[in-house]
Amino acid sequence: MFELLFVTAIALLITIGTSNSRAGERDQSRSYYDRNGGFAGSSIDHGKDASFYDRDGRFSGSAIRNSDGTTSFYDKSGHFTGSSTDTTQRK
Repeated sequence: MFELLFVTAIALLITIGTSNSRAGERDQSRSYYDRNGGFAGSSIDHGKDASFYDRDGRFSGSAIRNSDGTTSFYDKSGHFTGSSTDTTQRK
């Protein structure tokens, strides 16, 4: 489950970047699919943070983009599970 959350969060970060979100991107929902094309879950981007849901619509965790370019990940109980650093090159 954590692997799906982590992969989903990374995909979200790559898709929208870690810089400030534009107002039009807030509360944007995305669907994710596994390698066989089956629905794997979804996320809702709230600007600086995102919520993740499993294939049954149950909350599975969140990610928060920090001002120092890192992203912190939390499980469904709110416990810190890890972090990542933005490695995308600025234009």
